[in-house]
Amino acid sequence: MVGRVRALLALLLALGFLLGWLLRVSPRPLPQEAGVRLKGVEFLLFPEEEGVEWRFSAQEMVEEGGVFRIQGGLRGERYVEDRLDLRLFAPQVTVEPGDNLRAPFAQVEILKGCFRLQLSAPGKGEVLIRQKEGFFAPWVRIEAPNLRGEALGFRSDFGMERIEAESPRFEFPAGGTFGPCTVEGGSS
Repeated sequence: MVGRVRALLALLLALGFLLGWLLRVSPRPLPQEAGVRLKGVEFLLFPEEEGVEWRFSAQEMVEEGGVFRIQGGLRGERYVEDRLDLRLFAPQVTVEPGDNLRAPFAQVEILKGCFRLQLSAPGKGEVLIRQKEGFFAPWVRIEAPNLRGEALGFRSDFGMERIEAESPRFEFPAGGTFGPCTVEGGSS
């Protein structure tokens, strides 16, 4: 009986060493980063508005907690009924719930009316693009064949038909234009 107890203890001791060795040398799983990171992306966004589609291309898209950040060489285009409406250039765009877009600053080209907008600038505050309303920026510079200037607290729809601004400093040429349309595919 003593021999059996010793054999059982020896077997348990051997199994313990074997189990300890297996646990020590088995590879540990690497910690995973939260979210998803995609490189060289083309991204389509279909907001609730019927007939509207955004097409983005960028170096990278990161998803974290249901929020998408598109960054690096970012170019966005807004189509209405399959016709290009405007172009958006920004260092980064965050797609928020409700498909609204947020950027540190952006340049927008609106084809109809030939508008070129500089929405905010580094250090001046973020730009918000609400799908159902339009642009919101703390500062704007506008260039078009018949309008130039800048303003604070800027709000506008996507067609620049309803504009609100604080401290506007705009110039309208008397009977002429500042020059031809410089927006590719644009018309005044």
